[in-house]
This record gives sequence, C-alpha cells and structure tokens, in this order.
Amino acid sequence: MKLILHLQAVFFLSFSSYGQLLKVKTLNIKDISVASVDRLGNFYFVLPSGIMQKYDGDGMLMDESSSSVLPLTLLEPWNPLKVFTYSYPQRKYQFWDHHLKKIDDKNLEPSFSISPQLVCPANENNKAWILDAADYSLKRVNLLTNKIELESNLPGDWGNENANIVFMREYQNRVFLLDQQKGILMLNNLGITITSIKISGLTFFNFVGQELCYRNGQEILLLDLFTGDVRKVVTLPGIENIIETILTDERLVVVTPTYVQIYRIAE
Repeated sequence: MKLILHLQAVFFLSFSSYGQLLKVKTLNIKDISVASVDRLGNFYFVLPSGIMQKYDGDGMLMDESSSSVLPLTLLEPWNPLKVFTYSYPQRKYQFWDHHLKKIDDKNLEPSFSISPQLVCPANENNKAWILDAADYSLKRVNLLTNKIELESNLPGDWGNENANIVFMREYQNRVFLLDQQKGILMLNNLGITITSIKISGLTFFNFVGQELCYRNGQEILLLDLFTGDVRKVVTLPGIENIIETILTDERLVVVTPTYVQIYRIAE
C-alpha cells in the first residue's frame, strides 16, 4: 500500500503542471492506420503502404520495417525488443525486433478459437489473450504448448451481435477491451469485470504509470487504476478530425488524417 501511495504522489506531481501545449514537431505522414507507443516512449505508425515506422519522442525516425505489416488487426509494441502484430484475416501473429525486422511469423493454433477477432500478448512469456467473436469468450492461451489455460465469457451487454471491439491489451494483470460504441471494459486476469468507461468513438487508449489515458472530445483524461479517480491532463486546441492520441510522461501525440503532431506539455 505504501508503494501505491508513493506512486500516486509522484504521478500527481508530474502531471499537475500540465496545461500548455508546446509543439515539438509535425510529421507530414498521412492516412496512418495504426499508431502506438512502447515503454521507452518511442512511437509507432503504420503507413498506407503497410510499412511500420518507429520515431523517438522528438519525432526523429529511428527504424522502419522492410516489409508490410498489412493486413494488420492489432499492434502491441510495449516491449520494444519484441514488437507484436496480429492479423485476423490471416490468423497469424508476428514478432519484430527493435529495428523492426521480423523475427517470427506463426499461424494461430486453430483449436484456440473459432473466430479469433483479437489477439494480444499476455504479461507472461509465450502466452496470449484471444477474443473469440464466435461466442465472445476471452481466453488466455499458451503459444508453446497450444493449450487454453483460462476461458471466460464477456458480460452480455458487451459480448453480443452489436459488439464492435477493436482493441485489447493486458496491463498490470488486467485485461482491457475497447468497443467503439460502448467504451473501455476492464477485467481482472481471471476475466471477471472490474469496471467500464462509457465513451464512444475511440480506437485506442494507452497507459502512463498506473493510469489509463484516453480522449473525450478535445480533453485528454487519466483514470487511476487503483483509486478510480479521473482527471484532465489538457484540453486540445480545437484540432479537427482526430484519429488517435497517445500520452507519455514527456509527450502528447495527436494523429490526424493529414499529419501527426508531437507536443510537450508544460506549465
């Protein structure tokens, strides 16, 4: 408990001065289909060509893939040494090294799922979470032994024919699902519902320390995973057609159809 309270104090002091956006760099890259961030604060963008690019926090291009990652359903670069991608149409998952060179390309075990709409890595090595759209079950599987280790069903109001779940992630022993109409569903590592955030129109969220970051209109918000408190980080300056936003402890990235803007947030 003391550790949790200490972390809360640190992050509060870090973000309490947020408010003014200072432009760092504008990236003239268009029609980004997917954007994400790793634990080191490097940003990943998938271009219309399917090439995946990696930028540092100052907008300098670090690496790019030599081959296309399309068709792409989910990108998870949190571990920068082993970036994960998944393709639902191909039922394949891949791993890429920190230079974005492909190091593994495997078919998903057919017995895992009838309709594996989403797959994301679990915190444990060689394990993954699968969302089966055939019955809206959530499964934790072992990719080495090809065994299903845990299976649960989503709540009825989330797992039904009207569902539009587009993103999934495990973080701090919790599983998070994003439905574009309903919002964000938080489950524990047994698949039991903890809480949900009702918000529509999102395609992505990310984490900063013990807080979940998401956008509501022009506001960037943080949800404390331990206390449930929500606070505003900053209000965007009327940016139109926002596709995605990503917050780190040093940068805010705003993705639009025609450019990517990198900001620093200061007092």
